[in-house]
Amino acid sequence: MKKVILLLLNIFVVLNCSRHIKKDILIENNIEIRLERGAFHYDTFVLKDTVIQFFPEKSNHNSFDKTHKISKYDQKSKQSISKKQLLNFITKIDNDSLWNLKEKYNCNTSCSSILKIYIKLDDKVKTISCEDYQCGCPKILQDIENEIIKLHQKNLNRINLPG
Repeated sequence: MKKVILLLLNIFVVLNCSRHIKKDILIENNIEIRLERGAFHYDTFVLKDTVIQFFPEKSNHNSFDKTHKISKYDQKSKQSISKKQLLNFITKIDNDSLWNLKEKYNCNTSCSSILKIYIKLDDKVKTISCEDYQCGCPKILQDIENEIIKLHQKNLNRINLPG
């Protein structure tokens, strides 16, 4: 009887592990997130598989000296993340509330800073844009922006100019 229970337990563990491995492989090969930020930045982060790339705005910030700390925002960069980090991130954002969001969120302020997010996860695709990342923008989109910046590890957080 003990041998049968041990055999069944082993079979269960093997099957469960193989499902988890297949899920990891599927997620890694079927994810793309493009995050575009406006206002002062006009930059883009792209998460594809386990690589996050940063693309700065095309024009240089002529008003800043290249030795200034802002120069890191003018340089393309790339960061690899682990499969575990990717899976944790996907687990956080893949819920019904994200997929049920509207395509556009407006704001009535004059100082808007866009946040546009394109998400492709397996067979689900969604593009959501907010006129202002702070005004009327769903918190889950702000969380996605913050998490991608954190995973990118270059501290390219939003800079709010005075005024």
